[in-house]
Amino acid sequence: MPRVTNAALGLVLLALCSPIAVTWGDLSWLQRVSLLMVVLPVLLVAGLCFSSAARPGSLGRAARRSRARRQARQG
Repeated sequence: MPRVTNAALGLVLLALCSPIAVTWGDLSWLQRVSLLMVVLPVLLVAGLCFSSAARPGSLGRAARRSRARRQARQG
């Protein structure tokens, strides 16, 4: 069930960003930059949702490995 939930969440996030892509040509450069700053984190989270749906647990393992490496460097 987590795979389906993560994939569905990723699709919803992409659907929220699609109207911006359709109207991109009608915006000024300042509006484009500000929307890009808002949309990039949303697209990153959507990508992480799809990654988690494809391989459940891989993000948690990567976070644990990163934490262990950071702690090994500190002490």
